[in-house]
Amino acid sequence: MQNETNHHEVEPDDQIGRCVREYRKQQKLSLSRTSDLTGLSISMISKIERGLASPSVRSLYALSHGLNIPIGTLFNATDGERANRLSTSVPNEEDSLVVRKNMRRSLDFGQKRLVKELLTPQPIGTLEMLMIVLEPGGSTGDDVFSHDGEEGGLVLEGALELWVDETCLLLHPGDSFTFRSQRRHKFRNVADVTTRVLWINTPPIY
Repeated sequence: MQNETNHHEVEPDDQIGRCVREYRKQQKLSLSRTSDLTGLSISMISKIERGLASPSVRSLYALSHGLNIPIGTLFNATDGERANRLSTSVPNEEDSLVVRKNMRRSLDFGQKRLVKELLTPQPIGTLEMLMIVLEPGGSTGDDVFSHDGEEGGLVLEGALELWVDETCLLLHPGDSFTFRSQRRHKFRNVADVTTRVLWINTPPIY
């Protein structure tokens, strides 16, 4: 659980923390009640809300379920998306088909050196695409994931070490993978350059 940095001099932890606090207060939930709903300690929730701790993906899932909000609400909107919202009051056909490069929403995991960019138009159907961006040394950390569905991906740049259960796979640009999401998995960048992976989930996670 580490600190993060982001857009407009606003730390990602601050952005996530403000969002969590806003939804908690909208529902008139105390820190104690939120702790009961999420399984996270009162201290950890308080630190997340104040931007003093970077939530793990597992903690984000817990907050999402406990507060009954999609994790996608924590993705940061780009300047392009904000400008588009201001200039177009009525969604057009393109909005449901295309995500322009300068309008990708992103979730920055800070010192984990991991960013997830949402490539799927909103609202998401049964298929979700993400661009996983891992700086050198970036990883999912100690988190090991297991959830419903299937997922797969294609390594575009760098080198990805992917663990699926007890199997360790080293993947290079052009290598692709797929597995049932119930299998325990985690990943990290093992290159000295940025690693980018096109990642697909079904059903959507975010």
